[in-house]
Amino acid sequence: MTSNEVYSIILYAAAKNKQNGYISPDDFNNVLMPVAQRSYLDYLLGEYQKYQIRRPISIVEFGQNERVRQSISPLIYGTVLNVYANGTVGFPSDYEYIDAMWSVYGSYNVRFIQQDRQDDYLHSEIDPIVTNPVYLINHEGFQFFPDRPYGENQAKMSYVRTPPSIIWGYDYDSNNRPVWNPMKSQEPVWGDTDMMNIIVRALALVGVNLQLNVVIGYSNEIKNGGA
Repeated sequence: MTSNEVYSIILYAAAKNKQNGYISPDDFNNVLMPVAQRSYLDYLLGEYQKYQIRRPISIVEFGQNERVRQSISPLIYGTVLNVYANGTVGFPSDYEYIDAMWSVYGSYNVRFIQQDRQDDYLHSEIDPIVTNPVYLINHEGFQFFPDRPYGENQAKMSYVRTPPSIIWGYDYDSNNRPVWNPMKSQEPVWGDTDMMNIIVRALALVGVNLQLNVVIGYSNEIKNGGA
């Protein structure tokens, strides 16, 4: 799905369901898409408000099943972290959520631990950190124990990145109306089904609350020349 298709569906739905329902390209680029994408990403990662008492598992949660992981896969990237001498390293600039951490040669996992279990792991005799490194997450980034996991000053990580912007790039025609310019646009990385869910969230931001099947119907109408 292109940025032009996304914008066309939003314009079409807004025109059908909202008085004076025009949405400017700048509102689409700078407000609706960033907020809607983050809302959907939050949903896939496991919204905090969806956690149940005594059951710390969200209704939908990243890593919970193949379908959720498939949706979020365009945002999963790998990187190599250069660990400082004190065992710390900051987050990548587009970091949202960690997927996995392992040795730089990919042979061994580095495990995440909770802050309140730190002392147990650091002084464990049956599970020594020298052979089974661990890491914490704090406001600055990652803290490894020992300072050099597996004796290396690097670690490999896969993580969920911030969704890249969706931009409907445009020029003005002779009547001073914006016309889509694909060369100035930035296209979605999501699959079409996930993009439809993002469109539902974007429309809700302007007061157009529709079910997914209705938005899909609008998309089909546009493809069949109904717009």
